Amino acid sequence: MIGILLVAHGDLAEELINSVAMIMGRVPLLRAVGLHPDQGLDDLQNAIETAGAELEQGGADQLLILVDMFGGSCSNVAARLVIERDPGRVALITGVNLPMVLEAAIDRDLYSLPDLARKVVEAGKKSVVDVRAVLAEKLR
Repeated sequence: MIGILLVAHGDLAEELINSVAMIMGRVPLLRAVGLHPDQGLDDLQNAIETAGAELEQGGADQLLILVDMFGGSCSNVAARLVIERDPGRVALITGVNLPMVLEAAIDRDLYSLPDLARKVVEAGKKSVVDVRAVLAEKLR
């Protein structure tokens, strides 16, 4: 099974998990790591490694890491984990939002890791909508 690890600044990752639980109940093999002001990059790396190990101990044989933003501390530290591991076992996607996490949780048993990563990216892109533009188009 594919484990899902959310990594973000502050409490965003944990709150995304809480929102997923509101919608579909608790999801197994879904963990959050947050980077807080009192932590350094070594703390973050240790937390990511610990969460990854917990997911593996829980039965995850692959890992999908969803991070808040590209180029930030969270993605840079998570990228180290990706580089150190077998690329067929770990995928890293940035720009996480709730539809991406839901897509990953719902579809992880249906797709290979590369295909799931593509579906998650698609879900993220589709969920960014300029509502005013959509309404204006419908009112024409």
